Amino acid sequence: MQFIYEIREPTGQCVSGVLTANDTSDAMQQLRRAGRVILSLKEQVRADAPPAVLRRIRQDDILYFANQLAVMVDTGVPLTEALDAIAAQTDHSGMKAMLDAIADRVKGGEEFSRALEHYPKQFSRLFVAMMRASEASGTMGVMLRRVCDYMAQERDTVKRVKGAMVYPVCMLTFCAAVVIALLVFVLPRFKSVYAAKGAVLPAPTQILLSVSEGLCNNWLLLLGGAAVLGVGGLLALRTPAGRTFMDGVRIRLPLIGPMYRKACLSRSLRTMATMVSTGVSVLEGLRITGTVAGNVHYEKIWRELAERIKEGSSMADELYKCPLVPRTVSQMIAAGERTGKLGDVMNRLADFCDADLKVAIKTLTTMIEPAMIIIMGLLIGGIAMALLLPVFSISKVMAH
Repeated sequence: MQFIYEIREPTGQCVSGVLTANDTSDAMQQLRRAGRVILSLKEQVRADAPPAVLRRIRQDDILYFANQLAVMVDTGVPLTEALDAIAAQTDHSGMKAMLDAIADRVKGGEEFSRALEHYPKQFSRLFVAMMRASEASGTMGVMLRRVCDYMAQERDTVKRVKGAMVYPVCMLTFCAAVVIALLVFVLPRFKSVYAAKGAVLPAPTQILLSVSEGLCNNWLLLLGGAAVLGVGGLLALRTPAGRTFMDGVRIRLPLIGPMYRKACLSRSLRTMATMVSTGVSVLEGLRITGTVAGNVHYEKIWRELAERIKEGSSMADELYKCPLVPRTVSQMIAAGERTGKLGDVMNRLADFCDADLKVAIKTLTTMIEPAMIIIMGLLIGGIAMALLLPVFSISKVMAH
């Protein structure tokens, strides 16, 4: 097997090249002779070799990896050996490739936090910052456990919010499918019956039959228009202006808006509490909190707060001015600043917001069910009534 390497000689000179070895371990042993430091080592891929198929790495995979690594580091296993062991036992091709690359970087003298920075989609800035803090304090096992706790709580929050939205989305989709089926397949049959009798139909029935005719005659045009609007909408929402607009809609919608605000606030406070408790500076913690807030408007709050604190302002005083942050939260943060227990206060606030979010989700799901039933009843019942109006006057319509 051919391996491409980059090493640092005892003289400090960096050298790269290709060597032949039985496996990665053999290649590393060859390079480490004479005091060489491995900077990078990877197998040379032949031009005719099939590309490796790597599975997508999910946050659940990262959480499982962090839990494993925390246990191994706590029991005294060296970091490089722990990374190799986890990579060897995983059957996830994407995780194995990533962990092998991280382990090689660490073996080459790179810090663990720096190695994680090469995978920003998998390891958040919070994860990297906490590993950097653990390297400075020598508490990697403790930091990994805190990361795991944070990720588990974040996953539960996201699942609760998504779960609350599944029911209304499914109901609206079903309702739309039923309405389209009635317009396309049922109404044309009634139209032929009424046309044969030459009756003057009520206005609601005429409107409904016109909509059905337009849908049946122009379905290709309507389908193409819907596709164009859908793709255009998705592209627009990916722009900064589109994301700002959509995030504003999310937090201001009736019923759903309060739930989103509580979810964003809970995530922000939990992140900030984790940062402050692990020794990360307040300014760096605020910047990281902004990146994981999950909403442009909350990102702006934490980003601007970092700038104000840099100028000497108080965190609580600035939060008092933010309409998206409840006054009770600002008051408790002020108490935390005065007592020097900001991390503990923010953790309690995050727990309170999580509990409040659970109540909001339960209330939302309780209110949505009857609302969906009423909407479906009005739509489908309205169509049925429009179809049956001529039948109610059957003596005038059908007798001719």
